[in-house]
Order: sequence, then C-alpha cells, then structure tokens
Amino acid sequence: MLLLVLPGCASLVHQFPPSMPPATSGVDPALDAQTRLIESAYRAFVQERYPLASALFQRFVDSNPASPRLSEARWWLARSYEQRGDLPAALSAYRAVVGEAPRSTPLVDSYEFHALNRLEAFRRSLGPSSLLEHRQIALWLTSADWLTIPDVGLWIAQLADAGVTSLIVEAGSPSRETTQSGPIGVYFQTSKVPVVEDRFTVIVPAAHAKGMAVLASLNLHEPGWTTVNPEWDIAMANRTGQVFQPVGHVDVLHPEYQRLVGEVVQDLLRTDIDGLVVGARRAKGFAEEWSPTSRRMFEGLFGPSFDSHDQSVSPDAWRWVGWKTRAYLGFVARLAQQLRQTRQGFLVAVVVHEHAVFSPADALTEYGEDVLETKQRGLNLVVPPGSGMPKRSDEQEAGMETVRQRLAPTAGDERQLWLGMALGAADLSSQVTAVRATLATKVRQVGPHLLLMNGPAIP
Repeated sequence: MLLLVLPGCASLVHQFPPSMPPATSGVDPALDAQTRLIESAYRAFVQERYPLASALFQRFVDSNPASPRLSEARWWLARSYEQRGDLPAALSAYRAVVGEAPRSTPLVDSYEFHALNRLEAFRRSLGPSSLLEHRQIALWLTSADWLTIPDVGLWIAQLADAGVTSLIVEAGSPSRETTQSGPIGVYFQTSKVPVVEDRFTVIVPAAHAKGMAVLASLNLHEPGWTTVNPEWDIAMANRTGQVFQPVGHVDVLHPEYQRLVGEVVQDLLRTDIDGLVVGARRAKGFAEEWSPTSRRMFEGLFGPSFDSHDQSVSPDAWRWVGWKTRAYLGFVARLAQQLRQTRQGFLVAVVVHEHAVFSPADALTEYGEDVLETKQRGLNLVVPPGSGMPKRSDEQEAGMETVRQRLAPTAGDERQLWLGMALGAADLSSQVTAVRATLATKVRQVGPHLLLMNGPAIP
C-alpha cells in the first residue's frame, strides 16, 4: 500500500514513508545496501531536507536500475523535487515513474498510478506563465515605479517584446526607514492589513496575457506594509550599551506575526501570482537584536544563556545568531509549503546581499543570511547587484560570473539562482530601451535566471 503525501495532507509529511519489507541482514548484501540508501533518503525527506533527499534518491536510481524498488525511489525523487520547488525536475521524475509502468492501466495505489495523477494535476493547474521550462529574464519594479506608468498594459507589452519574461512587483509599501511619508498598506485585496490600492488585479492579467510571470516581493523584516504591534518589537544595544528599539523592525519569529504573514500571503496568492520573493534586511545588527519572545524560544531549546534581562546578545553569540537564522528560514520554508498546497509549482525565493556570497560570516551576523541553509530549505536564491557594481554591462556580467562560480559548490541547480544586474536607466521612460540594450549582450545565454534592477541594490 502506498502512502501518498499530497499538498493538503500536511499531517502525513512527518510520517516515515513505508517501504518494502527490509531484507534480512546478511542474506543479500546488495539488497541490504539498497535498503540503507533508500531509508537514508526517506529520513532526509521527512526532515524536510529536500536537496539531500533528492540527491540520495537520485543516487539510488542511478546505482540500482534493476531494483524492484526503482519505481518507489523515482516517485520519492519526484516528490523531493516538487517540495523544493524544482518543477522541471519533478515533472521529469514523474514521467520516469510512468515510463516504468506496463502499457496497460497501472494498478490503483501503485506509484505509477499516482505519478499519472500528479502529471494530470500539473497539466490542469499550470498555465503558460508558470516558471517551469525556461531561464527567466526578470525586471524588478518598485512601488514608486508603477505610479509613473500611464498605460500598464501597453508598457508590459513593450517589456515582453524587449525580452522580459517575469516581473517582480512590490506587494506592499516600503519600510519606514526608506520613506517617512505615504500610506501604509498593500497593493492587493485583503482584510488582514490596510490596502493602499489594488494594483495586482491590473498587473497580473496584463502580464499573463503576454506570457509573463509575476512574482510579488514582500519584506518580512521591516514590514512597512502594516502597523507594527508593539508585542512584535525588537530591542538592541548601541555602542554605549544603551538599549533602544529600531524603527519599523519586528521579531519575525513572533508566532502572532507569523500567523499574520501566513494569512496575508494566502490573500496575495489569490491574485494569481506565480511566486513570492522575500526581501532582505536593509539594516545591519541581526546578531544584536532580541525580543522577549525569541529569548524564551532560544532558552527553551538551549537553556538560560543571558546574564541579565537587558543583555542584547547571548554569550554564545554564534549559537544565538545561527538559531535565529535557521528559525527564520524554517518559517519561510513552511510558508512555501503552505502556498504550494494551494498552487503547485509556486516559486518562493529569498533575497540576500552580495555580502552573503563573499563574506558569509559577516552576512550571518549582520543580516541573518545563510546561502547554504537557504538552498537546503529548497528555496530559490536572489542575489541583487552589489551597491558598487560597475555600470558597463561587460563588467557587470563578469561580476555575475564571479558570484555564480563562488556559489557553484552550494547553489545546486542554477534554475533556483537569480543574479542581479543594474540597468542604469535615467528614468522609467528609458527603461524599455535599457532592457533592450542589456539583453542584446551575452547575458541572454544559458545560466542562472537574470534579474534586472533600476533601483537600489536591496529594494
């Protein structure tokens, strides 16, 4: 009997998937080795370590082409790819499972039967704008950009003609640190937070009509799109040891804040977007930030680690910052699973500073960014252009290649990597021309997704 872990069946995810009865140790060493390998892969799957699970299942498939458990391994390989958001690989693996079936109709509850059902579900749910088969050329637009576009449909058509395949659109008003005025709220319909105006009902259909995908960006660290509950506030100490509360920052680990974010992104999903891009922190100081809630959570796991109530950093600072980073990325990964239960193939990406590529220890303590942990969670990785990025396209391309090579040992599939390039357009009216000029160079070759930006390096 096959235990099927489908979206909507979250309670089954943490159960150990069944397998064929293990061989008696010593009777068949080869079969014993197969059992150990596939159970290691299962263990990684239920621990939500999907990149490792897919690597182990793939090793089983490659090493045991005649195994009676081949269809089983291929099924869970496909599930691992699907959970990490790599739909091209998942579709290929599901087709491989079906290819193992006889020409007659597969037995109900067989792996082949369920693989056919998954393929049919994808066929029904995935439209022409889904991020599946091709390298993406994305353009990131700030909320201020949209205010200056007189005809959204015409402008999107011009971008599509220039070669843009995806739009990244800010879903909410910016952080209070970047703007001191303007309304607070989001740009889609929801009853959970204030609504400035509903732009997504215009942007998404116009983009989809041109075969373009739309990804919404949302900053969780500095949520300028909602009024911050005082219970979510964080505290930190300045250089003199005085404790203060940074404006606009929240404790992303607070359960009530996470509940609100989950409800808001569910409403955002109803706009028919194709993905969510989680913005990076703008301000340094991640290691020094704390709140009563996060302190209680940390000490519940590791025991008392703070000498006083006002102490900003645990004496074991690396454990503190590592735990906070893993907890934050775990929350984003749970958001991704939640959204994929409703929308198969939904893409979730995390923005990191270029600093996270070249100075990972500093980026961990300053911004709470960990490239390897992000990839292990099955999340896409977005690296915008550095703030000092040169303007010439060939120099920018060389810089992007350096980033790509530096990430090569950890990045895995390049379809989950987005590298940024600055456009340098003087204003929005010249942006289409700048896009055409940029895409006329070598950057249209194969490789990671390309992200074009005309605003700040970290939006």
